[in-house]
Amino acid sequence: MLKWLTSEPARTQAFTAFANATDGLASLYKEKLLPLEQSHAFHEFYSAQLTDADFTSRPMVLLVGQYSTGKSSFIRHLLGRDYPGLRIGPEPTTDKFVVVSHGDRDQVTPGNAAVVDPSMPFSQLAHMGNAFLNRFECARLPCPILEGITLVDTPGVLSGEKQRLNRGYQFEEVIKWFSDRVDMILLLFDVSKMDISDEFRAVVLALKGNDSKIHLMLNKADTITTSQLMRVYGAMMWNLGKVIDTPEVSRVYIGSFWDDALANDEQRRLFESEENDLYTNLACIPQTATFRKLNDLIKRARLSRVHAHLSEHLKKKLPSHFGKDREKKRLLSDLGTVFEEVADKHGLALGDFPDEQFMRDKLAKYDWDRFKKADKKHLEWVDMALNLDFPKLLTMIPDETEKLVHSESIAMGVVGSTASPFAVIKVGGATEASVFRATWLVAPDPEDYREEFVALGPNSVGKLLGQRAKAKMVESKLPSNALHKIWSLADVDKDGALTLNEYALAMHFIKMKLDGQDLPIKLPPQMMPSQLTGAQSTKNSSHEEDA
Repeated sequence: MLKWLTSEPARTQAFTAFANATDGLASLYKEKLLPLEQSHAFHEFYSAQLTDADFTSRPMVLLVGQYSTGKSSFIRHLLGRDYPGLRIGPEPTTDKFVVVSHGDRDQVTPGNAAVVDPSMPFSQLAHMGNAFLNRFECARLPCPILEGITLVDTPGVLSGEKQRLNRGYQFEEVIKWFSDRVDMILLLFDVSKMDISDEFRAVVLALKGNDSKIHLMLNKADTITTSQLMRVYGAMMWNLGKVIDTPEVSRVYIGSFWDDALANDEQRRLFESEENDLYTNLACIPQTATFRKLNDLIKRARLSRVHAHLSEHLKKKLPSHFGKDREKKRLLSDLGTVFEEVADKHGLALGDFPDEQFMRDKLAKYDWDRFKKADKKHLEWVDMALNLDFPKLLTMIPDETEKLVHSESIAMGVVGSTASPFAVIKVGGATEASVFRATWLVAPDPEDYREEFVALGPNSVGKLLGQRAKAKMVESKLPSNALHKIWSLADVDKDGALTLNEYALAMHFIKMKLDGQDLPIKLPPQMMPSQLTGAQSTKNSSHEEDA
């Protein structure tokens, strides 16, 4: 007891020794979370013990879908080449879980070798057995995109029960393991395969708890017409609504994510925009990976605290000698009430408790005599991590993410180093339109608008009064607040009327706004009408002399 009291200050001061947030997460897990997990059999109920590689590895993207939905083709589209061992076809061709990661040369590492590699976060997959490990491998290759993220290709989900049983391993359990650890889950659908098989339903249910990571991809959308696409989209969301029981709607990317020519390009503009959104999210993953790891570790800490109190509560409820089985059945049948009792007693949030049916199944097979009394010291360490250490780590992450260059590698790998009329990474407020905003910020040629200006009837001094200019400007159907901003930019001398040059500016800004561009906050110097440039300089000089 005295030893623990004297060592506690060192434990609370350990934060100052962390070189970065990643090291801090790994150290906090080992020092303050792992003891509680080990003392209450946390790893037997939930996920296995975390390793150093779980904290230091590159962020991962998991691709899941029924066979022939384009998972492998999408990976090839991203990489710009085949990864080692890739084979693509209309039949179920990917029969393995393939981790596609960065390497100095092309190399394939079989599953049994991959799970003993300490540099990779897959050691916990060893307990899945040889049936799975024979269907697992890591493919390495040099590629800019893989410098920032790791891709996980999965076997196509099958439609028949017989084929599912012939896998020889728990497919849904493997999907669950990966989904708990990846940063993004891409759920792919083929526009011609909207049915959800029993196995696909089980796979989607296995993703429960990671709903914020799920992004939907409606692939091969160029093979149908616009009206068909609308019906297919509605059918997909209706089918998913019966499986994913959340009020939020997952992000859906619509397009054809491969390099083949579009069969139907009615929605080319939509496809380009959707691809840009997806590529931008992929490019931003390295910058948010540490936040995700911190978020997952906080969830894990809260769950481990709940598990400790719950296991202690259940052990106390069991009789010492007779009637244990009967009382166990009674508690399991009313597990929701047990959760509420534990939450009220220890001030815990019910949202931190595991799924009731999941926990009922686990507890039914477990020997409750193995449960231990909650260790107050371990619980205090977890509380300290949640209340003090994690908030401190959170302040370190923004500074570290600014130093990351991985997102640039991903962006260059997908769309090149600069934007084009066909693709753009939407960072820093850039969009398909705004990335080319500079081409609009040039002075228009007044001669292009002279005939139109004269037809509107300027006054004797060559100015178009406000009411006449307004009648023309409202023809654009832009809202009044946008037209007011355009007028404020174009009426350079602020006299309530427009010269030919000012009228040209107003029409130019209207076209700019109709093109989807954001208007400048103030008129750029290079757009100042030539006849006003000298007057403006003289006006500024006179103000300086008066001062």
